[in-house]
Amino acid sequence: MDVTSPATVQLPGFPPDPAPDRRAAFRMYGVAGNNSFTTHSVTFRLPELAGLQPGSVMITAIVNNDEVPKYVSLDEFARLGSAEC
Repeated sequence: MDVTSPATVQLPGFPPDPAPDRRAAFRMYGVAGNNSFTTHSVTFRLPELAGLQPGSVMITAIVNNDEVPKYVSLDEFARLGSAEC
């Protein structure tokens, strides 16, 4: 899949049923079809997904050497992605 801007991707079977422990941490990232690169990962727990609003993206920020969720707009997410290239 060619992506030049943020895209919504459905994750079949996520979250799993029955839902895992609410304290369980998940780590997700994207990878190129030919394994030429991967994206920065995002780490989250299911309750943190409640902070997502339509048109926002959750990213992982590092604060005091800790990973914390941060919610950004699609435009900000695209800008951050462009800065990584």
